[in-house]
Amino acid sequence: MGNLPVPPPPPQQYPNGARRPSPSAPSSPRRKMLDDLVTHFTVKLDDVKQHRWWTLVTPAFSHVQTYHILGNLFAFSTFSRMLLAYGIGPVRYAVLILGSAVSGNAAFLYQAAQRQQTQQWQRQRRQPQETRALGLSGVVMGLGAAVSLATPRFKVLLFGVVPVPVWLLMALYTVYDSARLDDQASTTGHAAHLGGAAFGVLYYVAALRAQAGLPFAWVFRR
Repeated sequence: MGNLPVPPPPPQQYPNGARRPSPSAPSSPRRKMLDDLVTHFTVKLDDVKQHRWWTLVTPAFSHVQTYHILGNLFAFSTFSRMLLAYGIGPVRYAVLILGSAVSGNAAFLYQAAQRQQTQQWQRQRRQPQETRALGLSGVVMGLGAAVSLATPRFKVLLFGVVPVPVWLLMALYTVYDSARLDDQASTTGHAAHLGGAAFGVLYYVAALRAQAGLPFAWVFRR
């Protein structure tokens, strides 16, 4: 999941400096579409104030950079195939996806709120910076965490070359995200990653641990 730090514009201005059209002025369809996408498909603190609770889920299906969506889809596909072979049913699979999205985005909002509270001096000097996030990475981490517990010895190719046990891969990602959690220069949603992974662990323990595998699931448990 990626962070999109966007300095809030002065009143009646867009982020690019252009004046906001008056209510009576016609708006560009493209501008309206972009505004709607930012409003409904990114997660930010303003969503809590405006009661846009659906943004705890919708940002998982929104990306900007091509490499971001391709990387997420590759990891999502890999972990999904492993879980399906393990024997997860469609309902539990859907709950794991949605729960990881909600947990990841909630963790991002919690960290964003904490940062605002600890930066009082910034709010006194200028308007606080609004940070937005989007992407499937929190869901990927949730799936990966569940996979690492269900089929820990199964190996994946790191960077497409180096075979690594899935549990070790997830451990490395967790350590990396934890180490950079408070790095405000990072454009990666580390809190969202950890939130998604935490849900994956809890959901495995609560709902998947006793799951009976489908035929040939033993291949992934070796």
